[in-house]
Amino acid sequence: MPRIIYIHVPKCGGSSFGTALRLRYCLSQAVIDLDPGDPTAPAGPRMRADYERRRAQLHRLVARGTRMISGHVQYDHMLHDGAAKDYVFITLLRDPVARFVSHYNYLQRRHPSPTRAICLADFLDTADAMRLASQYLFYFAGQNLQPGQDPAPLIARAIAALKRFDIVGDLSQPHVFTKRLQHYTGSPFPLWQRNAAPVPTEIPTGLRPRIEALCAADIAVYRAARTTRIAA
Repeated sequence: MPRIIYIHVPKCGGSSFGTALRLRYCLSQAVIDLDPGDPTAPAGPRMRADYERRRAQLHRLVARGTRMISGHVQYDHMLHDGAAKDYVFITLLRDPVARFVSHYNYLQRRHPSPTRAICLADFLDTADAMRLASQYLFYFAGQNLQPGQDPAPLIARAIAALKRFDIVGDLSQPHVFTKRLQHYTGSPFPLWQRNAAPVPTEIPTGLRPRIEALCAADIAVYRAARTTRIAA
């Protein structure tokens, strides 16, 4: 079986598929550790430091020859061109509007914070909403969209990165994604539902236009991937 790096964008169904892959690679697999750091430190620097730690861990695991690596870690084109050039790169995407609402609900359910708006409508007006709305830019272009920033260069960078992936799946087509994974692993593998929401994600009709506007850059990336890279 080939060596695999599975970049898991939050709330894209990656927990279930990642678990199945790790079972197939049980003798040589690893998940990137999460280290939120000091909760009293400013959120921005703390998050950047955490993702730098994750990047360093990914490099160490590749250097050790770990055969299956998964986790919430940003795409690293230099690693792909160098030590990980023989790895199969995989990711799974989801409609950005549904992903955004699911991410917000997950944070409210599992990581409540007194500083986060408890109403989705109010949350849309916060700086953190823009961060959640540009996760594809963050994971594949290396940066969240900032207020007033031209998104075009980041969109182009994310699309270019995804074109280099061996498999780009869509959560709306799980059986297609599974079939492509089985092509690489050589045999079927069982799927367990992990980290799923207790109820299906519902997008409030009245809020959809505002959420779509927030997610516009990620929507552009998603549509481009569906056109050229989604597993079929």
